[in-house]
Amino acid sequence: MKILLNKNFTHTLPERNCMNETINFKNPPFLVYAGQISDNPHWRFSSHKHDDLSEIIYISEGEGTFIIEGKTYVAAKGDILIYNKGVIHEEWSNPENPLKTYFCGIAGLSIEGLKDLHIIPSDVEPVIRRNKYSAKAEVYISEIFQESALQADGYQVICQNLLTSLITVVIRIIKLQNINASSEKSDSLSHQIKEYIDKHYTKNISLNDLADTLFVSPYYLSHVFKKDMNLSPIHYLITRRMGEAKRLLVSTDMKVREVAQMVGYDNPNYFTMLFKKFTGESPKKFKEKHTKKLIYHK
Repeated sequence: MKILLNKNFTHTLPERNCMNETINFKNPPFLVYAGQISDNPHWRFSSHKHDDLSEIIYISEGEGTFIIEGKTYVAAKGDILIYNKGVIHEEWSNPENPLKTYFCGIAGLSIEGLKDLHIIPSDVEPVIRRNKYSAKAEVYISEIFQESALQADGYQVICQNLLTSLITVVIRIIKLQNINASSEKSDSLSHQIKEYIDKHYTKNISLNDLADTLFVSPYYLSHVFKKDMNLSPIHYLITRRMGEAKRLLVSTDMKVREVAQMVGYDNPNYFTMLFKKFTGESPKKFKEKHTKKLIYHK
């Protein structure tokens, strides 16, 4: 989907206390995909990130748990989640109160004062709690999904305008609520382990490799990480790989063996066995099932 707009696209916020505030879109947002999650109480998406886009999620029903850059959040109806480019996140639904969400992937975005593909500043909490603008945000993002699904005449223009409005509302909420929560990263051993795995998860990493890299004993390293993260370093490595594999399966045309190699497995049969163990379904079935409600724009 290609929409021609002026390179510098400015939105004014006609809101009390923000009368002189403007949002300068140096590059307008480009809708990569729009999707919906529903009717799956056991839905889960392991740790992954997007290096070429940002993402907005709106929870229209239910409740879920979200681990974003190592911090755990519980979010529910009316909450908005923002993933800037490169933010590692993991998500799962509460089976007793299943999630229903709308989400969209955004490329090309550049807002004055923020890094490219950043919707919110890095020091702002990524979960925006239910507020007076939640209903407006739901209207925008649900319409983006519906227009993308129907693809009637002019849907590209409508999606472009809706996406710009959605981002503007998100920024308005942040300005009005003056969200200042710090996101400074810890220098703890557990964080160093996690950071190393996140950077090198496609390579062959053993517990001894991690221990040698961080100059500690394998036993101590494993003990500290499991205490802080509630799983072993190797289990986190596999979870990280499975998260990236899920993303590749639903967002690319790559074959299963190609995905396996991309996330660090030379043996596609072993990858398939491991994937099924972690997700309950084969990579092929997962791809078929989870791309049905995902609409891409090229």
